[in-house]
Order: sequence, then C-alpha cells, then structure tokens
Amino acid sequence: MNKNIFVACDVSTQKEILALLELIHKDISGIKIGLQYITRRSPDEIRALSKFNKPIFYDGKFFDIKNTLIESIKSLEELNISYATVHLLNGLDSLKAANEAAQKINLNLLGVSILTSFGNEDLFNLGFKDKMEDQVKRLIKIAMTANLYGVICSPLEIKMIKKIAPKLKCFTPGIRFNDNKDDQVRIMNPNDAIKAGSDCLIIGRPITIGDPKKNIQKILSSID
Repeated sequence: MNKNIFVACDVSTQKEILALLELIHKDISGIKIGLQYITRRSPDEIRALSKFNKPIFYDGKFFDIKNTLIESIKSLEELNISYATVHLLNGLDSLKAANEAAQKINLNLLGVSILTSFGNEDLFNLGFKDKMEDQVKRLIKIAMTANLYGVICSPLEIKMIKKIAPKLKCFTPGIRFNDNKDDQVRIMNPNDAIKAGSDCLIIGRPITIGDPKKNIQKILSSID
C-alpha cells in the first residue's frame, strides 16, 4: 500500500523547519514548503533542506500572465526542488509554456484545481457557474492537455480525476481525521484517501501541531 506523505511545513523560520524535519524526516516521503515559509527565506535556506534527502515541493501556486509565469518557473532552477505548483486557472496556453520551461530544468509541475477550503457556495460567490465536481473536471482536462505531471485536488475528487486522466498524479491536501477539519471543507482521512487512489498525501497541521513524531506514527498506523 502506498504511504507517500509530504509534510506541509507551514512555518516561517529556518529553525522551526529544521527542528521539525529532524524529528520526522525518516517517516515522510517529501517536504512541502508554502507561502508562509518561502516568502521569508533565502534561496540558500531552501537549498539547505536538501540535507534530508527528500524531494522538495515548492508550493508557490503561481498565477500570472504567461511571460511572468514562465520566468517564475525558470527562477526555481537552482533551488534543488522537485515539484512546484501553478494554478490551472492560468489557462491552457500559459500552462503548456510553463510546463515546457519546467521540463527543461527537471521540475515537475502540479496544477492547483480548487482549494480544499472551498465549497460550492464559495465558487458561486466568485462567479463560477459550475458546481465543484464540474469545475474540477474542466480544470483537470486542461491539466491533462497541458501534459502536467499532476494536480493538487481534494481527495473527494480522486476517483473522478483518475477516470478522466489516469496518468495525472493526484497530490491531496485536505487530509484530516474526522474529528477536526480545521479550515478545510472537502476532507478525507488518510486511509480512505489512499484507497481512493491518492498518489501522495499532503498533511500539515495533523502532523505539526502537538507531537509531530507521535502524530506521523498515528497517521501511518491508520493506513492499511
């Protein structure tokens, strides 16, 4: 059974992230660094995370005009990262160009579909006419056509995505035990997400709040 887990390091300081990774690096498959970290840390500090010999996932969620998107991808070349995120709302033309730039630097692009903190009402309030599943379908088809490596999606949509685009890897945040959703809406527990076909679980607060070592062991033991 696949037990690929990327820890979402939602921290600000280098001291915090190094302390966390020293505790749990042997139990995880990769390291995800998000906006809270990358907006305050230097390239040298990001490169320093390579000491743990885990793939690094740069969650910048790039969303801009095509030229800026391409140049932003190129700027990641020297960071020793394996994955980076772009919003699928960038559109097919921009995503194709960004993916070509990423492939030249051996970087796997992951397309963000709809944030797992969103529900149908949030989409309607933003002016989207489709319900969640239909909007995700629309975006997944764009990711497939752009030949991205994978997508960031709710675990609730994995089965649907795999039917449409079986080659796309599904990286899934929104992993929670049912007693604590935090600010997430579309969630699933670790074992059910793996059974649904998640290629990689992205887990932050259920690991990092409290005792990270005990938390990761609880998660791993819950997976059949």
